[in-house]
Amino acid sequence: MNAPHTAAAARALAGRSLQRWSAALDAFSLHRRALIGSALARILLGATGLYFYLRDYTDRGYMWGPDGVWPWQNFTGPAAGDGFSLYNLSRSDLWFELVFHAGVLAALLFTLGWKTRFSCVAHYVFLWSLNQRNPVVLDGGDNVTAIVLVFFVFIDAGARFSLDARSAKSRPSGIDRQSVRYRIGSLLHHAGLLAVILQVCTVYLVSGMYKVQGERWQNGTALYYILRVNEFGWPGVNRLVYENATLVVAITYGTVFFQLAFTFLLFNRKWRVFAVAGGILMHAGIGVHMAGLITFSLVMIALELVIMGDDHYRRLARTWRRMRQGIPEPATAAPEIDPRPRANAAPLPQATSTGARPAPADPVLTRL
Repeated sequence: MNAPHTAAAARALAGRSLQRWSAALDAFSLHRRALIGSALARILLGATGLYFYLRDYTDRGYMWGPDGVWPWQNFTGPAAGDGFSLYNLSRSDLWFELVFHAGVLAALLFTLGWKTRFSCVAHYVFLWSLNQRNPVVLDGGDNVTAIVLVFFVFIDAGARFSLDARSAKSRPSGIDRQSVRYRIGSLLHHAGLLAVILQVCTVYLVSGMYKVQGERWQNGTALYYILRVNEFGWPGVNRLVYENATLVVAITYGTVFFQLAFTFLLFNRKWRVFAVAGGILMHAGIGVHMAGLITFSLVMIALELVIMGDDHYRRLARTWRRMRQGIPEPATAAPEIDPRPRANAAPLPQATSTGARPAPADPVLTRL
């Protein structure tokens, strides 16, 4: 092959590569995915924040106030570190009440989806400040929340089930999907989704790797000792599990296998729903049998909802409606044949004198 032919082949290859990259860029910039899951995660994350505020609302002064259970000198002294908190700006009770109730309002607005990006930032700042005020009452969900709320600033979490979506429908003009602003926002939206999914995978993978190294996880008895912890246990309910040796061993090994396999299950679209369902069931079990970790369980369940695409939720909604109405699953319809002739289609075979059409040509033989 001479030089001109080589250069032409290289230009053709570069052109095809550019077309593929352009198509991929359009796919991610013109259409925003996982809007339903992002909205559901936003609602659950905001509701979890509200629960954290309102759970001890009547004892808020004792839990987080200037003269609360965590001494002020521990909060503002050298041992407190460099963590920022709005509560250390003043020791007055009035300032504490203002900041605390402003945090409640920010969590509520984030849950409802009002000015979602702004309320997300406000919710993050106020919740972080509250967590810094008393680190003793945290359960691990605060760390995950502090990380993913940064990602949710870039995610279009207010496109569904929100006040923002309701106000957008009332506007006469639609969204210009061809604008540079919308395209950049879509790319940031998908980058935020990817960051959240990677965070979930990291939590599961690291947790599974640590469990593999534990002796009690290796011999299948870890769940027994976990359910016997008095600080998190549910008396009268946990014993129904830890008194069944077979169930303890099965759940112990199943938890390790699931956490290690979770990331790899997401690569297969068919298994993705089962991976998310397994994660939700696992954290629901943690929330029930380890009541002290309920906020951690709710946060992880919220992040699981981001993983499934909008088509998954629509299919689940259709299935749920059919189940409620007692409508059977529709049979798979035969593909419709377009009656219009194609430009490059071969002419239809004509009928012979006997009235029968000749057999169609073998496409393999035709190419030969």
